[in-house]
Amino acid sequence: MNIQRVNPTSLSTPLAAYSQVVRAGSIVTTAGLVPTDASGKIIGEGDIKLQVRKTLENMVAALESVGATINDVIKTTLYVSDMSHYGDVNEVYNEFFDKIRPARATIEAKLVLPSLWFEMDAIAVVQDT
Repeated sequence: MNIQRVNPTSLSTPLAAYSQVVRAGSIVTTAGLVPTDASGKIIGEGDIKLQVRKTLENMVAALESVGATINDVIKTTLYVSDMSHYGDVNEVYNEFFDKIRPARATIEAKLVLPSLWFEMDAIAVVQDT
C-alpha cells in the first residue's frame, strides 16, 4: 500500500516530527490543524469565528494535497479552549459541513498556546487509486 505523508506548503511547517496529513490507500487522516498561515502566524487571534474558518480552510488544503476533498470527510474532532464559544464554532463549522454531516466529537481542551482557541482533526475516505 502506498502511504503519502505530506506537509502542504500552504500550511505552517510543523514544530515536531509529524505530518499534517497522511493518506494510506483510501484512508486520509489529518493532524490537529490550527488557524495559522503558511508562516506560522495565528489568524484570528481573539476571534473564535476567524479561527474556526481558517482552521477549516487549512483542513481543506491538507485534504486536497493528497487528493481528497471535504466531501470525503467521515469524522471530525473539534478541540475548543472554552465551551462558551460552542455556538460560534457551530455557526462556522455548519457553513462547511451542513450537507456533508460527518460524525463529530467536540472536546474542551487546553491548547498548546493560549492564543489558540480552536483545533481540529479529520478522517476521510477516498476511492483508492
